[in-house]
Amino acid sequence: MRIPVVLLPLALSAALVQAQDPGALAAQQAAQIATQQAMIANEQAMQATQQANDAAMRASQQAAQNTQTMRFLCPATAKPKFSVKPGAYASAVQVKIRDAARGAVIYYTTDGWTPTAESTRYVGPITIDSTMTLQAIAIAPNAARSRVASATYTLTAATPYPAATGSTVPLASADSTGKVVLPRGMVVPLVFASALNSKTADVGDKIVLTLAEDIKAGDMILVRKGAPAVGRVTETDKSRAAGTPGEIIFEVESLDNDGTVIKLHGSAAKEGQDKYGTAAALMLPIGPWGLLEHGQEAEIKQGTPFRAYVDSDTVLAPKK
Repeated sequence: MRIPVVLLPLALSAALVQAQDPGALAAQQAAQIATQQAMIANEQAMQATQQANDAAMRASQQAAQNTQTMRFLCPATAKPKFSVKPGAYASAVQVKIRDAARGAVIYYTTDGWTPTAESTRYVGPITIDSTMTLQAIAIAPNAARSRVASATYTLTAATPYPAATGSTVPLASADSTGKVVLPRGMVVPLVFASALNSKTADVGDKIVLTLAEDIKAGDMILVRKGAPAVGRVTETDKSRAAGTPGEIIFEVESLDNDGTVIKLHGSAAKEGQDKYGTAAALMLPIGPWGLLEHGQEAEIKQGTPFRAYVDSDTVLAPKK
């Protein structure tokens, strides 16, 4: 039978399509396999990230448990003592901090935060030239840290010491290209956006703070007041018997500047009121049951100020 001339191109086209089908099918299958492999690789990456986060969380929790275990099993270092009694003074005073444990190291703060092993190490007398609360702890080898020693000094007259001039705090500045740089170590003033309590806080909990004031370079605003910052709880202990207070330790991680993340560093601790004296006093009228008296929970109130620091040089564009 003869094929009409009009149908001949259609027949050739159909034959050509049939001849190409195996290659097209192979390409389609290869694309499907590649897509499946990409999906599997993405799922594996997500699982690996989740496993890494879980491992980091477990390590942090284990470290906290180890710290708590050490506190129970190891004797506490004796609480340090101040050479000057707390109270009101007309002029600046020098305070020495002493400890009774051999080999103990003393750490102190004057900004209201509870001292830790990351605080300033005591190496000599401290000049109290303005109203402040001095807090100190001692840590001896193979012993848990001491209870916190605290004393408030009120200066009733102007200090005789000359006020410091200039600033040692790094400030934002423009580089050679005209871009504005937040230098490493620059102070970032923050305030807590919500309260935090050792009774309800857990290790790993997110904490939210906000920028307390505009960050500027001259008249240029780089980061506006109210920008959100985040951190996390790194250790927490609830109050316990024998007047032992609750404690919270946290660290700040970053500040968000309209989508630009500014890495920060800075950590602090807050401890509630130690009621060991109250618990010991209760032993006289009611016996050993007096030691069941708990200390006060640690509380960081909303609006509490905190100073963090820029973690590395960060380039920013000024606000319009």
